[in-house]
Amino acid sequence: MTSKTRTSFTLSGPSIELDARTLAVRGDLADIALAGKLFVPHYAQPMAMTCTEDATSIFATPDRESEIVGVLERDTTFMVVDMAGGWAWGFRASDHIVGYVDMASLAQAK
Repeated sequence: MTSKTRTSFTLSGPSIELDARTLAVRGDLADIALAGKLFVPHYAQPMAMTCTEDATSIFATPDRESEIVGVLERDTTFMVVDMAGGWAWGFRASDHIVGYVDMASLAQAK
């Protein structure tokens, strides 16, 4: 009995273009809404939080010196996917702009 060894393979099927500016996906984590569309080790259900400051920045990375990708105004909803080191990672609910917000600027949505 001989066994054939497969030396190559092809991938087929739809592929989506990932826009990290508007899709909450990192190498380790993604918004649960993206399950079935892409593969990451973990998915999380976003938690609605509200901005408590007159305005606070949304940063590209968890660093105040990084690029500002948006602004949250008072009472704006930010959907938090992950919290670590005093930063919330997620997206602005109105337009899905993804980034990091200082946790001190957020409170549980009512």
